[in-house]
Amino acid sequence: MLDALLSMDPLTVVLGILSVLFLLKLMHVSDNGPPGPTGYPLVGNFPLLMSGNRPKLFDQLRRKYGDVFSLQLGSRRMVVINGYEALKEAFVKQADVFSERPPADYISIRSSNCKGIVRSSGEFWKNTRTFSMRALREFGFGKRSLETNILEEVSVFLEVIGKSNGDAFSLGTIAQISVSNIICSISFGETYTHDDQNFKKLMMMIDNHVKLLSKAAISIVLPSGQIPYRYIPGDVTGVEAMGTNYGNIKRFLQEQIDKHRASFQKENVRDLIDAFILEEMTRGKTDYLEDENLAIVLSNLFVAGTETTSTTIKWAILYLISNPHVQTKLRNEINDVIGLSRAPSMTDKPAMTYMDAFMHETFRMGNLVPFSLLHGVKKDVTFKGYTIRREDLVVPNLDSGLFDESLFEDPRTFNPDRFIGEDGKLNGKEHTVLAFSLGRRVCFGESLARMEVFLFLTSLLQRFKLLPEDDDSLPSLEPIAGVVNHPQQFRFKAIKVN
Repeated sequence: MLDALLSMDPLTVVLGILSVLFLLKLMHVSDNGPPGPTGYPLVGNFPLLMSGNRPKLFDQLRRKYGDVFSLQLGSRRMVVINGYEALKEAFVKQADVFSERPPADYISIRSSNCKGIVRSSGEFWKNTRTFSMRALREFGFGKRSLETNILEEVSVFLEVIGKSNGDAFSLGTIAQISVSNIICSISFGETYTHDDQNFKKLMMMIDNHVKLLSKAAISIVLPSGQIPYRYIPGDVTGVEAMGTNYGNIKRFLQEQIDKHRASFQKENVRDLIDAFILEEMTRGKTDYLEDENLAIVLSNLFVAGTETTSTTIKWAILYLISNPHVQTKLRNEINDVIGLSRAPSMTDKPAMTYMDAFMHETFRMGNLVPFSLLHGVKKDVTFKGYTIRREDLVVPNLDSGLFDESLFEDPRTFNPDRFIGEDGKLNGKEHTVLAFSLGRRVCFGESLARMEVFLFLTSLLQRFKLLPEDDDSLPSLEPIAGVVNHPQQFRFKAIKVN
């Protein structure tokens, strides 16, 4: 019998396993699970999930089933939580229950082995995050002491843009390299030129990781161990390609770790890697103080810190060339507060209400990570009257909070003024913008990202007027959907301000 099974086509075996698991699931359905649409045999609601615009689909399902609904994906159930109030109740008020990652899936194991900050859970996650945040703060993370490093990269960023000489061009990887260099200075104490080939290769691998991650999402249908993904012909899930690419990123970072170990001096802790080595020497090796975990923490910093901030800068430029009146108001504020004779500083930010409002509207409308990353629950829990099981996939639908009509009037229109009160100050609505997620899993790079976006955008508008390539044909504002929402490729002109 075993010989017969081994001789069968791998895809047939996979489909057979799926069929059995689906039937078992039907025999054990929770009596009190969140409502949702009826699915198909074997695949459940997966065709519906893949059928088109996911934010629009979730909005339709929310209107029909309420703030908590579910989708059956093969043998696994996905629970989607919608709306600002429900999101806050789950991930802030009940953070102790809702801060886990779901039980290990093949993506997590194939890429990060469930280590690092992003995909780990439990005590391992708490210990890794606590140490990483403490070490990062020592090197200026979220503090004004990091401002000098950021402004150095801003200067290079502006110089590269200036070389366009007012001709239309695409931003390409300019923002990515500049932002990533800031992570480099904190992580391993050096930066790279914009034409460094090894560094460009790292940027390409990070970009590929985000793209492959979106494709590989199909593998969440089953938890790890239930299906031999690597044997599916053609790597249709993309998981193997993602794992190989992620392995290349880790090898690049391991080389940095090895160099640091060879030159480490206890009296001269230079960066995050050195801080990790010192902690390991002091405490001894533990489950989280080992090279693989450090490499994955570094990759988390690069993937999350580079991709999201550089993409926010691209969205901001797109909104600026699409809304010239907003750009004019921002430049007037810059002239009033800073002028043209010096570089912007974080000390200017409290006096620049409109820039602050513009940043929040860009975070909101850019909607970078519309569904955050998958969460799980520590134990079976009753939420809003429904049972959410330990094995369920929990989705924080941030999109529903960013465009919540009860919070934002005409939410699909770009309007920074919505955040400014009659007294000319921020009116408090900025605190409801969930662009960095919420609760204990809030983006650990939020403070750095806010500094970077302020200094990059303020410096850019101080030096250049931004115009569309064609006044009669503005670029599309429709995103390229994925784990991260990217703007479509566009070109613009940067005209030097006299």
